[in-house]
Amino acid sequence: MIIKDFQLEKIIRENKNFISILIYGPNDGLVREYIEKITLNYLSKDEYEEIRFNGKELDNDPQSLNDIIQTVSMFYTSKIVITDNINDKHIKIIENIVMSEPQQVILILKDGNLNKSSKIRKFFETEKKCLSLACYEDDGRSIMRNIDEFIKSSDIKLNKDIKNYLLQTLSNDRMVSKNELEKIAIFYKDSKNKTELENIKNLLNDSSSQNMNKMNESVMFGNTSKSAKIMNKLLSEGANPISLIRSLTNYLLRIQKTKIEMKKGNNFDLSIKSLKPPVFWKDKENFQRHCLNWPLKSIEKNLFELMEVEILCKLNSKLANLKCERSILLIASKGKQYFRN
Repeated sequence: MIIKDFQLEKIIRENKNFISILIYGPNDGLVREYIEKITLNYLSKDEYEEIRFNGKELDNDPQSLNDIIQTVSMFYTSKIVITDNINDKHIKIIENIVMSEPQQVILILKDGNLNKSSKIRKFFETEKKCLSLACYEDDGRSIMRNIDEFIKSSDIKLNKDIKNYLLQTLSNDRMVSKNELEKIAIFYKDSKNKTELENIKNLLNDSSSQNMNKMNESVMFGNTSKSAKIMNKLLSEGANPISLIRSLTNYLLRIQKTKIEMKKGNNFDLSIKSLKPPVFWKDKENFQRHCLNWPLKSIEKNLFELMEVEILCKLNSKLANLKCERSILLIASKGKQYFRN
């Protein structure tokens, strides 16, 4: 039976005899968050023994999971069994366990992104004795809901600019976003200081912003391999693909503004004075080379393409990473013609 996230707590609290639930999806942080809520928030720790089980053990001993579930503990009346790496070849074992309805057991199957043809997913979605909870990547609406929940629980006031910044930069992996928001809570705990956007940026984006700057420079220099490496690192760490697109977009906008000023007859140093924030002195040389070598028409064309890609990423979050990488690498490949060795 398919359930929604808001139903989870009520179901767990009201049904303690036997529950079998599949929690799966590409948002690994959200999967872990729901399991954490079941084990820490929805149930008393004194009542339940928690057991972790790896499905690979079933290959050697098909009876092993059933033995764990049926074994009576000397110290606990009930148990939570959390499994990993259970796949379609184990479906008969899972079916037999579910149909036997072992008492005082919560069986949780944790998995990644299962397609509709998965036997495990089909069984948990259609069987009345089972529950299935999908955890897809957070979109803009759910990220904003998380921000609002954070404000309410932490009693930390965030203005509109800070909210918009968080909306653009927080990961669509729930656990990564949660960790970032916890940094803010720790930083402002027992503090009377007003939250400032620059402080939030420095607090959250110290390493990722540096990597994004490196990515922007590599793209503009036409270094596709280095650009790809940095992008993979950022995305694997949970960076929102839209934040990468906007970072490069902002970099191009700064180049566009500088070139327009230079066309008016101003030299480079005078042209960059209007930029806010100002160009960091360590980045000045590379930024100047990009301004001098890239034609204004190419900059404007790339800006338009990035705007289109951002819209596509918002419409289909599943393909966001792929579209982000392709669009940025395409710009990097164009940059090769302006920086030939």
